[in-house]
Amino acid sequence: MRTATRTRGLGDLCLLSTGAILAGCSSTVSTPHASTSPSWLSTSSPPQLLRPCSFLTQAIAAQVSGDTNVSNQATNVPEAESGYVACIFADSKAEANSAAVQIKWVSGGVDSSTLRAAATFFSLGEPVQPFQSFSVGSVGDSAVGEATPGVAFVVFSVGDLLVCVGARSAVVSAASLRASVEGLAKEVAAAL
Repeated sequence: MRTATRTRGLGDLCLLSTGAILAGCSSTVSTPHASTSPSWLSTSSPPQLLRPCSFLTQAIAAQVSGDTNVSNQATNVPEAESGYVACIFADSKAEANSAAVQIKWVSGGVDSSTLRAAATFFSLGEPVQPFQSFSVGSVGDSAVGEATPGVAFVVFSVGDLLVCVGARSAVVSAASLRASVEGLAKEVAAAL
């Protein structure tokens, strides 16, 4: 997927937006902060500070990507050009393994064309093509999932927030990667 700090490549995209998220163990990830809404969440005006790293830790990124060597490469980093704030974990020695959560506030809310444009933004940032859409159930207000070998992401909306959860992995099966990314997206959406 595409990253907020970089303009092309899922690794790049993931570095700020997705990277490599869940790697194969289970389709759900436990997040201790999921029980309450973040205090910075606002639907009437842009949040002062979006914190996607409140949803993505090293342990979660390692589970999603299948790589215990992933480390934080972007802690709640805003990207002026794209508008996303990103949290990215990646293995600096194995760029094919990463995980990311990116959040963007959209004035006036997120409609289906905005959601589709976000999915296109992230998929076009990847050197591996083509991406195939996959069905995503009960994630936020609406969601789109896309995957290609070694890469998976889910773009979804919650109110005025547009969120991308994605991962890359050279070690996790395509089915496990997709299930892990979708599971993490569900957890993030529930927490928002």
